[in-house]
Amino acid sequence: MIAYIIISFLMMVTPGPGVLSLAGVGAGFGWRVGMMYLIGLFFGTNGVALLVVLGFKQFLFEIEGVELTFLFLSLSYLSFLSWRIATSDNKTGFKQSLKAPKLYEGIFLQFVNPKAYVVQGHLFVVLSLGINSYNAEIITKFIIVNSIWIPIHLLWLWLGISLKKWSLASKKQTLVNRAMGLALFAVVILSAIMELNSEI
Repeated sequence: MIAYIIISFLMMVTPGPGVLSLAGVGAGFGWRVGMMYLIGLFFGTNGVALLVVLGFKQFLFEIEGVELTFLFLSLSYLSFLSWRIATSDNKTGFKQSLKAPKLYEGIFLQFVNPKAYVVQGHLFVVLSLGINSYNAEIITKFIIVNSIWIPIHLLWLWLGISLKKWSLASKKQTLVNRAMGLALFAVVILSAIMELNSEI
């Protein structure tokens, strides 16, 4: 179980679309909006985990064209999200003209986030805790994963909010926003490469 906890932590702590966008929302809109977005990510993540456990992902992706369509939609949305962060103004993680992200956007992000399916598939299907009862093992995994997921995402939200409180100079804030946007876009490119390699 200790090995499972360590692997879970390492897989979730690495930057991905969820935590990078959460930091951007925190920098742009503060705790209240950030927490609502985080709750959306939480529901979305557990929704993906549930789909993986029930086998819906494997069932849907067996239908011709579904996996390619999903890949296109997910990469398009994540690219748009990276653009929103990278082209933000100097004071927020998003342009002032754009509305604050809603809870449902956090949910939607996780359902189109390739990393979410990879991580949840590995944690809930590939790895085993060695518990005799399948139901008990799945429940235990949900408890462990969420016990790690919540503090990690709260930390990323705090980091984003801290950037705003530091009141960085205009040029420095612009560089930070662009760096966050580029980091998220890099995740998009890597996801595309991994998916294409898996098809070859």
